[in-house]
Amino acid sequence: MTEQDKTTSPLSFSFSPRYTDLDTWRHVNNSRIYQLHLEARVLAHVSRFGQDAWFSDDVRLRPLRTITDYRQVSWYGRDINAWISVTDCDDDSFRLRCELYQDGALVGTQESVMAAFENGHRIALPEDIRTVMAAASNGSAGPLAPADYRDHLQHAHNFAIRQQLTPRYADVDADSQRSESALALYMEQARSTGVRQLDFDGLGVLVASVDVSFEHYQAGWTPLELAAGISRIGNSSFLFTSCALHKDAVQVSARSVMVVIDPATNRPVPISPALREQLEAWSI
Repeated sequence: MTEQDKTTSPLSFSFSPRYTDLDTWRHVNNSRIYQLHLEARVLAHVSRFGQDAWFSDDVRLRPLRTITDYRQVSWYGRDINAWISVTDCDDDSFRLRCELYQDGALVGTQESVMAAFENGHRIALPEDIRTVMAAASNGSAGPLAPADYRDHLQHAHNFAIRQQLTPRYADVDADSQRSESALALYMEQARSTGVRQLDFDGLGVLVASVDVSFEHYQAGWTPLELAAGISRIGNSSFLFTSCALHKDAVQVSARSVMVVIDPATNRPVPISPALREQLEAWSI
């Protein structure tokens, strides 16, 4: 292996799912899987920039966008191994790809577009960050699908599914701003608020993929408004578009791909006419 190969090789970390990471289906919750991807990114950053690199009092690195694919269910009692690579870097951002494996099987992936922020505003990547990430990049990044779900956000106040949420102290991260993890949880809450209102008539539903766009990370203690609606209905899947409004401005938004399944087989099944009618009532 050449020195260049060593520089661009994926970094690997291992995690043990906790009992508190499980959901009511008794597998690792989707938001907890998201947090494992986040943890892998932080550990990779620390390995490159030093043991104090997990916090910052000036320039902060945060995602502009993450696309998380949930390929298989993950379980308690067996380690999850993360492999994370830098796939691209330019003056304004860099791309990361994280792959999670359990029992040798690929259970999830996440693509992240990372950028630099200072005093809440986006800036160019600091030269030291850009130099290291450019050298670590393996150049394998492919084009991302358009984040066209954001086109619906100008009508977010008319979305059918609404919920007020009071921010918590735990939503603030070590840099005293609203955490990426909390914002991702807000999107899960918006999604689950809708799912709980649907009558699946014995069928189940799984989250296949979640595409999240982050506008900013500014903290605030006034209540947020969660809004969601259905942007597409397919044969066995549908799309939730959701957002969190802080002082009437979008802070984070997401598109979630939901797949209707037969709980006995965990296989996709067609959306029933009754369920389709419910989803159509929430169309945006």
